Amino acid sequence: MRIVAGMFCALFVLAAVVQLNDPDPLLWSLAYLLAAALSFGAALGRSWTLANVAASIFFGAWFGLLAPSLVQAESAAFRSFEMTEARHEEPREAAGLALAACWCATLAWQSRSKSRA
Repeated sequence: MRIVAGMFCALFVLAAVVQLNDPDPLLWSLAYLLAAALSFGAALGRSWTLANVAASIFFGAWFGLLAPSLVQAESAAFRSFEMTEARHEEPREAAGLALAACWCATLAWQSRSKSRA
């Protein structure tokens, strides 16, 4: 699990860097760096249940605001790392938030399970 957490840390750091050309880079970079920091902690064997639960709720609620954009999303929005059209931004952001929410929930569950053992 620590190796997977390290991989997710790298993924979220990359996501934060990619956001630097976004119209609102600070907000998105900080969000992904939060997920990266929690992943880094898990990679080091230090996972915090409450912090991961809070982050999962935060990302999940934010995802809920952008989820409707997925209904009309074109598959082209997810086929490339390059953003070809502005209307692809919200569905891609929603997908990133869903990933962060699910991963932080996984870290919370794993941390809780480990502390019970």
